[in-house]
Amino acid sequence: MTNLLNDNSKNRALCERCLTDGLLTKVQRMVNISGVDPIIRSQDINSDAIRTLNVKNIIDNWYMVSYLWNEKDSTTIIKIPLKVEKVDEKCKIAYITPVQNGDQYGDELLSNCENMKACKIDETSGKSFIESFYKVYIASYCTMYKDVNAKLSTLRLSNLSHTALEQFGKAELENQKDGFNGYDLLINNFDFDCMWCKSFKINQLGDNVFQITYQPGSKTYKIIITIKKQNNRYLIDKISL
Repeated sequence: MTNLLNDNSKNRALCERCLTDGLLTKVQRMVNISGVDPIIRSQDINSDAIRTLNVKNIIDNWYMVSYLWNEKDSTTIIKIPLKVEKVDEKCKIAYITPVQNGDQYGDELLSNCENMKACKIDETSGKSFIESFYKVYIASYCTMYKDVNAKLSTLRLSNLSHTALEQFGKAELENQKDGFNGYDLLINNFDFDCMWCKSFKINQLGDNVFQITYQPGSKTYKIIITIKKQNNRYLIDKISL
């Protein structure tokens, strides 16, 4: 916080020391979604926030960071739940609850995607293909790999048709022009969080058409996916919003 007031350039090195590699790559995606820095849940900081900063252990390795934007107004409190883990015998911040999920915390909320992590793509039917593809795809986000972008790209190259890849690339480029890197048309977002897995649903609308929905906080995201079969393989052929 003090760096934000005096020399924000120092925060990059601070984050590299104190955040896990996976969270470090996730933070910018979180910024692109909410428009605020998830570490402070704000775009900037003031002296009241620094004076009132408080950190409290909630349960196990979960902590609640809080501060007042206005020291004289208790309604300006900002709360940030986060989880700490040991990495190479050093404590690091491994997870920060997304802004959309308020002050929710707990390992049970992060376990919603556990059954997805072991999934493999199943091409028994069109429905099994799209269900298993999305489970593998969003599990890559939830696992918070350092090289998540490479893993997601490999999945797209293997499971999207040339037409769908062109659609994806065009949407990604349009967002880059607006200054937002990492837009993912398959989820109509910049990131997918473990806490959103419970709301994730796939409904079949037609023979080869499926609706993907999920809800971070109060907003519902909807994506329409059309698939096709080519050379005895299913591929995602069209992505619509």
